[in-house]
Amino acid sequence: MFMIGRILSYLVKSASLVGAICVVLMMVHVTADVVGRYLFNTPLPGTIVVVANYYMIIIVFLAIGVAEQERSHISVDVFTDLLPSGPRAVLSVVATLLTIAVTAVLMISGWSEAVKKTNMVATKEQGSQLFEIWQSYWFVPLGAALMIAVATYQVIVTITGARDGLSDQLTESRFLND
Repeated sequence: MFMIGRILSYLVKSASLVGAICVVLMMVHVTADVVGRYLFNTPLPGTIVVVANYYMIIIVFLAIGVAEQERSHISVDVFTDLLPSGPRAVLSVVATLLTIAVTAVLMISGWSEAVKKTNMVATKEQGSQLFEIWQSYWFVPLGAALMIAVATYQVIVTITGARDGLSDQLTESRFLND
């Protein structure tokens, strides 16, 4: 069980790295477009399409697995903080199961949309050029699947009380960063 947590942690870190690289690439791309547009009167073709349909999708949807691993989604703990640890753990499991269900809907609908866009070779037009965007649709079910895997693992670890390969690494990294 611990090894599965380590593998999931590695996948989440890899997704986080890809997202961070996309943030840097997006900054460089937009800066190059602005410089080209206003200094040389030659903007980079497709900047808006690439930013909106690749960089942003990758940054948002690959990051949801990271947020789930760190349990940093928005939550309101006003009432649950007053409960003993047993009922609090039960509510945490129920909330995580609800998260899995909602994310599964996102993954399934994202998958069907990605298949549809791939089959029709979806494109977007910017200026006089067409840019293929069908590939970006696959990041939605991929990110959702990663989040489901992390959340499912967390539920299993909470129920069984097994050693958690996800949070062990987080504890180590927090200790090193302090």
